[in-house]
Amino acid sequence: MFIKIRKSNAIYFKTNDTPKGRLVNLSSHLYLNLHQITELSHYTLKSPLEKQSVDGKPLTLPAETKVVHLMLAPTFASYPDSKDSERRIHERRFYTLHYLPESLDEYLAIRQALNGFILNND
Repeated sequence: MFIKIRKSNAIYFKTNDTPKGRLVNLSSHLYLNLHQITELSHYTLKSPLEKQSVDGKPLTLPAETKVVHLMLAPTFASYPDSKDSERRIHERRFYTLHYLPESLDEYLAIRQALNGFILNND
């Protein structure tokens, strides 16, 4: 089963491949396989956070920005070992999504979908 994160100018994300300190604007829909998620955390920024967009422009994430951090199963990304062709390297992939305050509805929809997969949700 997949979860769809709708494109929005008010949602930024980063992955393993994003340069340090930079965020990418979600300019197209993103689909994530819920069965590949092994860890999930979420929190709210209490103070503004200074970052850069992927093209190097300054970007300020305001207080009350919602953050969702997803860690994927190591089998999600694997590739052959360059030293031993019979081995595979498994990489833990992550996605960190930053929902600006004006995208609260989209954040709540994603949280509701994710909460549906938590057995002891209280």
